[in-house]
Amino acid sequence: MTKKRQLLNKTDILNNISDEHKDSLKELTIFDEIGSTNDEAKTKLTEIENFNDSIAIFAEKQTSGRGRTGKTWESPANVNIYLSFGWYSSLKLSELEGLSLATGVEISNHLDPIIGESLKIKWPNDLFLSEKKTGGILVETTSNKKGTSIVIGVGFNVLMSDKVENPIDQDWTSLSIHFGKDFDRNKIAGHILEALFHLKDNFEANGFSHYKVRFEELNILKNKECLATFDDVSLMGLAEGITENGELIFNENGKIHQLRYGDVSIKKI
Repeated sequence: MTKKRQLLNKTDILNNISDEHKDSLKELTIFDEIGSTNDEAKTKLTEIENFNDSIAIFAEKQTSGRGRTGKTWESPANVNIYLSFGWYSSLKLSELEGLSLATGVEISNHLDPIIGESLKIKWPNDLFLSEKKTGGILVETTSNKKGTSIVIGVGFNVLMSDKVENPIDQDWTSLSIHFGKDFDRNKIAGHILEALFHLKDNFEANGFSHYKVRFEELNILKNKECLATFDDVSLMGLAEGITENGELIFNENGKIHQLRYGDVSIKKI
């Protein structure tokens, strides 16, 4: 049974947010339990009128948390961060390529001073420590008459223990396991939220080009032999880097593929 830890607290989270970003935060809600923070954020976003406004939804536990391609995101209570951040953008859907990669860069940059180590990023949307998954990012976008609706979900393992049985199908870790100590979840939550505000500002102004160099520094697949699976096809090759739009450059015995977000699953060999 998961030991109950310090609960998330709105005031403590906001203590780690700049005054400018606090002013643009239309709503910050913390649920004890919810199906999916992303689903809640998408619903709440329909009530937003001002492009400068944003919303943040946290939960202590998700019962229907999900990752990319509909996979379940395990969400035990009171130990991790489950956050969805939403806003309306004037950018077109075609201009959002690389957004999940940029999100990983901002989170890594903002948590580095707190945890003392850079999170690595596995294309297209996973956060890693010691080659084990520590977090994931789920970007969901729609276009309507208001503009482009953007919701970014972040699941991040903070205090989850390896002594608790979890049906996770890959190597994983948490901050407490990796560093051998506990962390203040409210501080981690606040810095992740502040990272997402910076993402909103910087990506709106500069697109993915603002992040490409830093992403390559954090790219855990860089120059690694990988298995790429997409459309029921499997390829063995070398992950050489990313394009200007965030596509993965995959070298299959001299044949270059540019793999797009959402179309491929990558496993390092």
